[in-house]
Amino acid sequence: MVTTPAVERPSRLDPGDAESFCLDVASSAFFASGRPVAVARAPGRLDILGGISDYSGGLVLELPLRVAALAAAQPAEDGRVVAVSGGRRIAADADALAHASFDELAATFTGQDAWGAYVLGPVALLVREQGLPLAGLRVLISSSIPEAKGLGSSAAVEIAVLHAVTACLGASRASRELALLAQRAEQIFAGAPCGAMDQMTVMYGEEGELLALLCRPAEIVASVPLPPTLAAWAIDSGLPHAVSGDVYRRVRCAAFMGYALLECAAGHLAELERDDVNVRLLPPRMLGADFLRLREGITDPVSAVEPAVEYGVRAATLFPLEEHARAREFLALLDEKADDDAFRRIGELMYESHAGYSLCGLGAPRTDEIVEVVSEAGMREGLIGARVSGGGSGGAVVVLGRPEAEPRVRAIAQSVGAGLVGGSSPGAARFGVRFVHGQAS
Repeated sequence: MVTTPAVERPSRLDPGDAESFCLDVASSAFFASGRPVAVARAPGRLDILGGISDYSGGLVLELPLRVAALAAAQPAEDGRVVAVSGGRRIAADADALAHASFDELAATFTGQDAWGAYVLGPVALLVREQGLPLAGLRVLISSSIPEAKGLGSSAAVEIAVLHAVTACLGASRASRELALLAQRAEQIFAGAPCGAMDQMTVMYGEEGELLALLCRPAEIVASVPLPPTLAAWAIDSGLPHAVSGDVYRRVRCAAFMGYALLECAAGHLAELERDDVNVRLLPPRMLGADFLRLREGITDPVSAVEPAVEYGVRAATLFPLEEHARAREFLALLDEKADDDAFRRIGELMYESHAGYSLCGLGAPRTDEIVEVVSEAGMREGLIGARVSGGGSGGAVVVLGRPEAEPRVRAIAQSVGAGLVGGSSPGAARFGVRFVHGQAS
């Protein structure tokens, strides 16, 4: 017999993907019948400006996307934690998840089970910090966010899972605390030296609004509506991107090397004004061994100086200062009348940001090509600006333009890209948690 599923607390905020997911959860044999299942949703994010300045205390401007990750969680009593996402499945002993060392757990998240770092890693931190008993757990995940494209796919999964698991275990945790917990879990279990901008955006983003976040470590400055005459898209470059990769890690490390060489009194590199920096103290290139002869190390807890590696210290150090200034100017331009002059300057800021990524070593020929095509089309075709998103080195390219320019953006994505993502939706905090009741046939 099949019973009609009932979804508690229906909301006009429910995007269609959540409604469909709740119906699937209610009839799924993966969950035990007669017990509530907590459902949460977190969108991807589009990095309009700011990007890698997040780890230096910069201002970042982020837009929550329409594509999202959904997670459903239900307690179990069999001593097993099982997570499923599409064709992926990972299982762990509940007691080990709650008590094994971080190194032991991280060692299990490799190969085909690497995705478990973004699902079971956050759960492990949650139950330890809350002192929650864990007798077992079932977690089901569905995501429409392109992976490894610099669109916040991992953060969305982490936040959706944490929201759902927190609710189903009867725990209480502030949204900001969950976001920072997810960031730490990604650093510990995935080995990704990420800032907090992704997790904070997919948690707190508002539909159609830019979240202005000051990453010191995670202060929300404002949520600013995009003007109706402005739209944003992401063009998939077809190249993967990973924050855990060596290039990103070394650019981050180089910024902290520069911070040490400048002997900053400021708490964050991005607090400095570009004109006040003595550039002569920042070598264009520097071996890690040479740096370690001058300084004992760096203040970043998630990266380390490698003696045999040559770092681009100057570009990596100056970028956060310059990007912070660009983000402040961008935000000020949105407060003014949204005319062509303001949009033209916004475009210039985006192109400057993209060039800064290349100077740091985070560029790629494919993303450069997409940005160049957008630039050539320009304002006459309704395209305002473009830049690589997130951590660079591939991934997606952010494009701003007039809403009516979408066919032109789609054509660019088809000719020199590998897909197009657009639209916006509310973050996980706005969506909340839904409880689904049903019985599998």
